[in-house]
Amino acid sequence: MSATRILIAEDNDLVSLTLEEQLKGLGYDVIGIARTGTEAVQLAGRLKPDLIFMDIRMPEMEGTEAAGRIRDQMDVPIIMLTAYTDKDTIRKAEAAGAMGYLVKPVNENELPPAINIALARYREQMSLRQQVDRLEEDLEARKVIERAKGILMQRLGLSERDAYERLRQRARDKRAKMKDIAQAIIEAEELLGS
Repeated sequence: MSATRILIAEDNDLVSLTLEEQLKGLGYDVIGIARTGTEAVQLAGRLKPDLIFMDIRMPEMEGTEAAGRIRDQMDVPIIMLTAYTDKDTIRKAEAAGAMGYLVKPVNENELPPAINIALARYREQMSLRQQVDRLEEDLEARKVIERAKGILMQRLGLSERDAYERLRQRARDKRAKMKDIAQAIIEAEELLGS
């Protein structure tokens, strides 16, 4: 298994160098360091990291805004870094979709658990998103199939069960999805202008 590829977005050279050394010492692959929020967005898009450490207060563009822009482009877990622990800063990190929050200076012992939890939460979120997508697709397919069944019942005088079986058999014969066969029936009905 390859090392987790990490992008560091931190404008303080001492902090970024220290964090880079800590991460490399723990076996992680630091693939880039961004010094501004704008650069963080650009590097994230180009390097496609597995995880990003993002300072909240960055030049050119706040870290929370950069995190939001990165999340608009791609799915990647982000751990926010800050010297601030006030409620407003924490809320900004939450709103930016941060999967973790570390207060500087970062203790090397805090890094592996923070990274593991952020990656686990990210995988969990991606799994849930995929489940939602599948459920939405299934619901849409059911709506189309129900509509096509109604057309077959009305046009051919079939029972609901027989209409469903006819759709299913046609899908098997054509080696197609039932939704696609149902959609074709709906389009044909619309063309005929019933």
